[in-house]
Amino acid sequence: MKTNKILFAAFAAVSVASLHAAVPEVSAVTMSQDANRLVTITYTLADAPAVITLDVQTNATGDVWASIGGEAVCNASGDVWKKVGADLTEGNSGSYTISWHPDLSWPDHKVAAGGARAVVTAWALDNTPDYMVVDISNAAQPDTQTYYPGAEFVPGGVSNGLYKTTTFLMRKIMAKDVKWTMGSTTLEPGRQSAREATHQVTLTNNYYIGVYQTTQAQWALIQTANPTPSKFSNAEDCAMRPVENVSYNEMRTSADKNANSAYYWPADPNPDSFLGKLRTKTGIDFDLPSEAQWEFAARAGNGDTKWGNGSGIVNGYEDANLKKLGRYKYTGGWVNNTTSPADTCRATNGTAIVGSYAPNSWGIYDMSGNVWELCLDWYEDNINARNGAVNINPSAPSKTLSGENGSTRVSRGGSFGSDAGSCRAAYRAGDNPTYQGRDDGFRVACTAGLK
Repeated sequence: MKTNKILFAAFAAVSVASLHAAVPEVSAVTMSQDANRLVTITYTLADAPAVITLDVQTNATGDVWASIGGEAVCNASGDVWKKVGADLTEGNSGSYTISWHPDLSWPDHKVAAGGARAVVTAWALDNTPDYMVVDISNAAQPDTQTYYPGAEFVPGGVSNGLYKTTTFLMRKIMAKDVKWTMGSTTLEPGRQSAREATHQVTLTNNYYIGVYQTTQAQWALIQTANPTPSKFSNAEDCAMRPVENVSYNEMRTSADKNANSAYYWPADPNPDSFLGKLRTKTGIDFDLPSEAQWEFAARAGNGDTKWGNGSGIVNGYEDANLKKLGRYKYTGGWVNNTTSPADTCRATNGTAIVGSYAPNSWGIYDMSGNVWELCLDWYEDNINARNGAVNINPSAPSKTLSGENGSTRVSRGGSFGSDAGSCRAAYRAGDNPTYQGRDDGFRVACTAGLK
């Protein structure tokens, strides 16, 4: 029996090109809807593999079209949201199909002929879309990550608990060849002049960074031999709190807290470390960010004297603007225990569930507070020598917190027990690579673009 279809005659096709990768071309886009309201979109991709994304536009006024919203099309399946045409070469093409169920999320899911169009976008492999979702569940397979052009396209929205438990949600940072000033000036409250001396930085690559700090649930899926290291593993909703009480060495260089110098950057992580196992499981070059990558992402385009959302830094101790952005000492992170002469922290008042506070201007959460985040770099206490320098890769130490070269690794962002001044994007601290602290965690980063 034949199925009646509504044919959408209006459509658009777009290519997002690159200066380096072969340029993919999309053509011959069609869109039709059957009697069961299933929409089928076909297209031709030529000349190169590409990451394919989709939008649907309607409500035409003259030549003006409006998107129905990414949240309405993110359930599309088939040859979309991923790398398509793996074997395509210049001069060759292939035909591909997308299926879309508009009735699942779009109330006006049946329109008159000519009233909607599909926009199929081909992204060159070295210029992949803004968001990447990486499955790390028990059933996950390597090289199955998906891509979305904006936060509104991310399935379930960026606050979906899946992105805090069984997947990593990654945000692309456009940093390549951007010259910016790292550090702080005397205008910034809480500044430590030697540690935060200003210097010009130009990063060599765009990169992805985790929207959230790595959680206890994510750690447990990768490091099955040590699934619950955290001091706050009995806290409410602990699975979605950041993992802590793990050392730099466990993250990158070893299966335990003991160092293995054979895996120091720029060598790949130890296959038995968290990052090594994560690379094996996903096929992606995950690592810690360098401190320059970390600070660039934390600032989110906001400069000196600003928090990551653009609000002003007004106090080095208790800052009303920081209260909107993160768990720190004055948002319930630190609780005085009157039975002890020292401040201690109750499990229910230590870390917060990742994403509990507002994101910075680039949609990244908890860059200020919650847990300190370890970076690739060796720590050096005085960076005045960097003034005027171009800092593009993890640094070698000239002087460390303890005075011994190569003894500590950089940590950034402050924690639930920190004053506001320690949560600033410019603030730098150092931890011994063997240190396992209840306020030390990390977020992952990786190269932007497919190989």
